[in-house]
Amino acid sequence: MGVPPLLAKELRWGWRKKLPLFVLFVLVPGLFVYGTLAFEHVLPTSVPVAVAPAGPGVTHDDLSVVRGAVALFSDPAIYESRTAAMRALAHERVYAVVTAPANLTTGSGRATVELFVSGSVVPYLEPAQVLANVAERGVASLTDRPVSTAYTVVGRERSLSAYLLPTFLFVLVLLVAFAYLPYNLASEEAAIDRLRLESSLHRVVATKLAAFTVLLVAPVAVFDLASRVLGTPVGFLRPSVLAVYVLCFLAAGTLAAAVTVALRFSAWGRLANLAVLLFCLAFSGLAYPRGFFSVARRDFVTSLPTYHAMVAARGFTLRGQELAAYADTVLLLLGTLAACCVLFAGSVRYYERGA
Repeated sequence: MGVPPLLAKELRWGWRKKLPLFVLFVLVPGLFVYGTLAFEHVLPTSVPVAVAPAGPGVTHDDLSVVRGAVALFSDPAIYESRTAAMRALAHERVYAVVTAPANLTTGSGRATVELFVSGSVVPYLEPAQVLANVAERGVASLTDRPVSTAYTVVGRERSLSAYLLPTFLFVLVLLVAFAYLPYNLASEEAAIDRLRLESSLHRVVATKLAAFTVLLVAPVAVFDLASRVLGTPVGFLRPSVLAVYVLCFLAAGTLAAAVTVALRFSAWGRLANLAVLLFCLAFSGLAYPRGFFSVARRDFVTSLPTYHAMVAARGFTLRGQELAAYADTVLLLLGTLAACCVLFAGSVRYYERGA
């Protein structure tokens, strides 16, 4: 067969597969291009920062001066108390706390501005030192008095490798849910009708999810052991850690199963799940603080359950926080799981109608 007939064959095949090819060669590159919006700055200039009173006697003018001084290098918000600001820091709602001393605008002599940063958010430790210098110079210029800054790391200061361990485990969970689980389901397409008659699709998928959930304990244990061997111990084998990763896997796996069933175990389903996986990895803010690179995505990531799950995972593993500290995140994940179960039930009904 000559080249022209072969080319004609490929063109006919491409026309039949035009939609998957459009997704793979047009839509996915478009998502990658949009993903470059994450990198608007070399240094973070829009990270949420709290400005709070250092103690009693601090006026709104004092707080406003500090906020104006750090606005060039952050996105500051005034908190009514230092306690509330530190609570926000512990939950990664802000990434630094800058305190304003009393009589900052009316007093004289040297004033001290304190800056607190969490030792668990490693990517922001060095930028926070720059923020401390910005605060010192900015407040001094606005008040016309000498100012010094006190830089404090709250909690244990982690290494970058320790910081990334919960992120890599989260990526592994998403890979299993959106890549391997759909592949495993599609490999049994020939037996699906028999299994559906002997049992039900609900039981088949529930059994697979349960089996994979048990298997996920192995990589969790590997991460825990490896972190200790490498000298950066991170507590993975804790009920709170297992709870957040298991809930994420169950929700993601149920969604992936719903997509696979709705698209009748075809390559379309695997491609759609791959797109969801790429979306979660690109837009969930898994590794860097909100606003670290882009203002455009700073507020968007907070609408995704995966972002909140990642924050909770870091809280449990790196900061040693209790499950109750992230009760709202657990409820969010349970709600997400329930919504995915509803989608799966709908996809099963759709599949059975056309079977």
